[in-house]
Amino acid sequence: MVRKSLLATAAALTALLAAACGNVSAGSSGGGSAEAPPGVTQDEIKIGATLPLTGTAAVSGQGLQAGIQIAVKEINDAGGIGGRKLNPILLDDGYTADRVVTNVRRLVSQEKVYSIVAPAGSQGLPGTWQFIAQNKTPVWGPISPADPKQSEVYLLSATRTSQDEVAIDYFAKLGAKRLGVIQQDNDLGVSAKAALAAQLPKHPDMQVVANETTQAGNTEVSSAVNKVVAAKPDAVLLAEDNTSVALILKQLRAQGFTGPVFADQGGAGTGGTSTVGPAGDAAEGFLAGMQADTVSTNNPDVEHWRTLAKASGLPQAESGFSLQTYSFVKAFAELVKRMGSDLSYTNFTKTAEGLKSNPIAVGSIPPIECGPLPDGHTCAVQAGIAKYTGGKWTVALPFTAPV
Repeated sequence: MVRKSLLATAAALTALLAAACGNVSAGSSGGGSAEAPPGVTQDEIKIGATLPLTGTAAVSGQGLQAGIQIAVKEINDAGGIGGRKLNPILLDDGYTADRVVTNVRRLVSQEKVYSIVAPAGSQGLPGTWQFIAQNKTPVWGPISPADPKQSEVYLLSATRTSQDEVAIDYFAKLGAKRLGVIQQDNDLGVSAKAALAAQLPKHPDMQVVANETTQAGNTEVSSAVNKVVAAKPDAVLLAEDNTSVALILKQLRAQGFTGPVFADQGGAGTGGTSTVGPAGDAAEGFLAGMQADTVSTNNPDVEHWRTLAKASGLPQAESGFSLQTYSFVKAFAELVKRMGSDLSYTNFTKTAEGLKSNPIAVGSIPPIECGPLPDGHTCAVQAGIAKYTGGKWTVALPFTAPV
């Protein structure tokens, strides 16, 4: 009996050792960590995103999807990351907050992704942060939410708030003193309110003369436009999705408003036609946020992406949304490469927070300089402004930080 017990004990120890070795061979703890993150095998790294592929923001969603697919193809064609191919799981949320939450839960709990990379849904993502924290899943480059100052979440470009802050500064530079605001009743509106609270005290000659709210997903914007025009503003700040921005532009111009109008990159579709196309002639002079350099024609990194985008044939592949997610996925690949053989979540955090001293430079976006919390996970604060005139986009303001 003693011999059988010893044999059983030895067998159990052997099984445990084999299991541990199996975790190392999957690339989860080669640096000595005992963590075994999901989504990593000898051959692949599974990532996921939730995107508005249908609904009122479908045009932007197609661009976001295209950028991810273009970057993944380029990375995989070059051999992947340390021999592992990226396997993207992209889910449609229809631009509704509840589906964003459902998709994130599915990606983590059912699809077992290693990381959520370049997800959209600033109106729904905040509702997932507690779940993300419980599962320790990294969220790399979410599109335009406010910074939750959470260890799992890394913002790789200027938030909507930062873009709106830069726009308010730019309006002041243009001499605008009366500001009209139209914002959606979601996180877009929250970001605009934060920007106004931060920047208006710095421009004491500027005042908000009209501040109207529209309902997300509702294309009825005429009431808000009428009230803003009646207040006779010098400039208008929009915190809306791209469909609503186009409608508002048309109605503002139809009522004779000729002053500057700004929307962040998500609402403006900077560099592409998702907003200015439907707006038609009303888009002349439109100002748009730049989180990524979608406008310059002398940037080698942008031209490289543009070549890949044209060859892909994907819908909205040449839009600013595409460049943004393309850049984020490329930066993710660089981060994982820097992690070496230890792909544990502990090393993910350590490597990402070390970027302050050794930034990731993709070239198409400001340098990614993440650092420790509480503020270090907003990895870029600079934003630019582009202007649509004569049927093309030009740079009105290079990347700059709010004053």
